[in-house]
Amino acid sequence: MTEQQIDLRDPRVLHRAAEHLTERYAGVFFPELVQRCLIDCHTDLARRARLQSYLMPMALHDAADRLRALAQDKGSRRERVCQVLFVEDHDTGPAAVAAALLATYAGIAVVTRSAGTTPGTTLDPAAVQVLAGLGVDPAAVAPKPLTDSLLAAADWVIVFGAPDVGPLESGTRCQHWPVDGAPGTDPGPGFVADLQSRVQALWLEITAGTATGPAAQLP
Repeated sequence: MTEQQIDLRDPRVLHRAAEHLTERYAGVFFPELVQRCLIDCHTDLARRARLQSYLMPMALHDAADRLRALAQDKGSRRERVCQVLFVEDHDTGPAAVAAALLATYAGIAVVTRSAGTTPGTTLDPAAVQVLAGLGVDPAAVAPKPLTDSLLAAADWVIVFGAPDVGPLESGTRCQHWPVDGAPGTDPGPGFVADLQSRVQALWLEITAGTATGPAAQLP
């Protein structure tokens, strides 16, 4: 994508451009603040720069400097936001929907993500429909690979089915949730309702701090 094609007013473009900084400061700053910082830096540079060819890398550099200074000045790293990671085999269905549901309930109080041990290429049609119903643009949601950094950052890891997520950080809470139906098929309203109930219960557990150990599991 050339500099002339970059339009940070497009949410999908902004999400991709700020993704690295968002991950770096996950739990320190909300994604919206990181994106706002990048927009401001890009706008400032566009006004002053004689050459417009390298605005984005320069804006990313300036945004990183601002965020680093802000984190140091406010001691933000001592005020971490709870992070929840939903994991399934391909990150094409329930995990993405659950992450969106929790974001709906928790707002900016929680950082939610989804990932797959062997990520697919596109979301399942049923997941697209549910996300659209939640007001989430499915085009802005794509299957993502499970990485060590995502696991290390997570306070909660919710595993759908039985994928091997590997060892977790000490103190990370883990729950295993069932997955009904074959991948790519419509699980039906019953599964969606059950998923909503589980996500609501998880949110209550997070806010109440009722879990007693790192491996608490739902039945």
